[in-house]
Amino acid sequence: MQPPVDILAQQEMAKALAGEAQAFQHEREKAPPGAAGKPGNTRADKRNGIPDGFRLTPAGVYASEEDQDGKLDWTWFCGPLEVRALTRSQESQDWGRLLVFRDPDGAEHSWSMPAELLAGDGLEYRKELHALGLDIAPGRKARNALHCYISGCRPETRVRCVNRLGWHGQNFILPDGAIGPAGDEAVIFQGTTVPTRFSQAGTLTDWQVNIGRLCYGNSRLVFAVSAALAAPLLRLAGLEGGGFHFRGASSIGKSTALAVAASAWSGPDFLRSWRTTANGLEGIAAGHNDCLLCLDELSQVSGRDAGEVAYMLANGAGKSRMRRDSSLRKPMTWRVLFLSTGEMSLADKLTEAGLRTRAGQEVRVLDLPADADQNLGIFEHLHGFRAASEFADQLREAAGMYHGTLARAFLERITADQAGLPEALGQARREFHEQHVPSGASGQVARAADRFGLTAAAGSLATAMGLLPWPESEAMEAAGRLFRDWLAERGGTAPQEITAGLEQVRRFFQAHGESRFSPWAGDGDRPTINRAGYRREGEFLIFPEVFKCEICAGFDLKQIVRALIDRHLLTPGQDGKSTSVFFRDGKSQRFYRIMVNITGGAEVV
Repeated sequence: MQPPVDILAQQEMAKALAGEAQAFQHEREKAPPGAAGKPGNTRADKRNGIPDGFRLTPAGVYASEEDQDGKLDWTWFCGPLEVRALTRSQESQDWGRLLVFRDPDGAEHSWSMPAELLAGDGLEYRKELHALGLDIAPGRKARNALHCYISGCRPETRVRCVNRLGWHGQNFILPDGAIGPAGDEAVIFQGTTVPTRFSQAGTLTDWQVNIGRLCYGNSRLVFAVSAALAAPLLRLAGLEGGGFHFRGASSIGKSTALAVAASAWSGPDFLRSWRTTANGLEGIAAGHNDCLLCLDELSQVSGRDAGEVAYMLANGAGKSRMRRDSSLRKPMTWRVLFLSTGEMSLADKLTEAGLRTRAGQEVRVLDLPADADQNLGIFEHLHGFRAASEFADQLREAAGMYHGTLARAFLERITADQAGLPEALGQARREFHEQHVPSGASGQVARAADRFGLTAAAGSLATAMGLLPWPESEAMEAAGRLFRDWLAERGGTAPQEITAGLEQVRRFFQAHGESRFSPWAGDGDRPTINRAGYRREGEFLIFPEVFKCEICAGFDLKQIVRALIDRHLLTPGQDGKSTSVFFRDGKSQRFYRIMVNITGGAEVV
């Protein structure tokens, strides 16, 4: 097969190779028996570690073979492919090859290929090389030549490799290289699969003018961009992963906010969908380690998987799986901050599957109202555009044209001066707590405030660096607005399990306050079916077993009783117990005394 290069150049190259082969053949014929039977290499080839029998030329890579007459013949089998370095981990494991080549458009590609891919038939690495634009001749002979060439190259250069993106020491690793101070050796990413593309288009100024400027005045957009930059700060701040979920009706701009956030890191293909299994999301999360992860439309995942994923993404570890030899495979790990969208909340999604939301799930995925209450959907300021839809279209179009520069510029700044960052981030979070967290708030609210505070700190830091075209207070104000909205939607500052438990108690009395409670003074005109207790003036008297096993089912009884007493919704007995003694039908009975205003709603939480 003829390679796709200039015909005249190829003919000249073939002549030169033929001349070299004839000269070598002449020398070999004069050599004594037992001398090397393979064509030698030039000095340059030997310095580059190219094995005998191969030539790397501007036209491509050639392999030599003897014809029936014992003469050498040179055959092209792929485009110019340089094995630039041998790669290995810090522990001298996970060896590989750094392959460098150009695609048909002339764009250079660099791929650190794990050596383990050479153990099979080579299909996986050939698929990747084809996808990146390397020309490879068809046929078994060409495949074998490529395999021998890659595995046989021994360049002098050595490079350290890592098997996941994100922080490694003082460097931040992306698929195309490391950002940070130069060390004794280059550090690059090497994996058996190529992670999410981190593409760039346009300049940082292009992004600032066409996207960043339009975010100003829109709390949800400012917050989304700040969250995108908060992702690599999780490690420096010592915080666990987690996410924010924009919930709201269709076509109000939720996906636009996600596209704007993603544009800080890459193009539109950076967006991911919830439509996958928990197992599938493990690989996606690992490919976004220390970076932003964008997940669109929660409704596309099952309720059971949504609950698992909420824990899994925030906890930063996948399942342990068994190898064929029955040993345990090391689970995937990551640290991500993710943004999500959907028409329903995580709690609604779990309810749809017949499950109840746990406190840990809601703290890990903070549910935010997407609508900004300005009759403009997610927006508050349209910057002169006639309609919200027109504004959203402009932002999405700009995100496709200008992306991938903001996060890189931010990483360059923070890797250059990391010494004082942890303390600065801690101070920013403390200031956020002082300004926005009510006194006496639960630990769950404080944990959530940490993530809001880190998001505010990231946006403020990038603004101070001149990367975001906003006033310095913009990111902090946006995070404060979203935190207050989250707190209002949540129903207060109490622990989630208490808030949910009180809500369950309230719903019981709203549903059964008339039907399952008999009048204390008599049975009335009709029998009470499945009686839960009695109704007196201003209060319900509930049988203890009904209160424990039905009304408070699934929650800690003592916690719920204490919360009701604190809110003056349950009157304890005079003997110090939570139940009170009443005489009825000639005997004493104990009841929980619940005030009738529990059905009002607002007083409960």
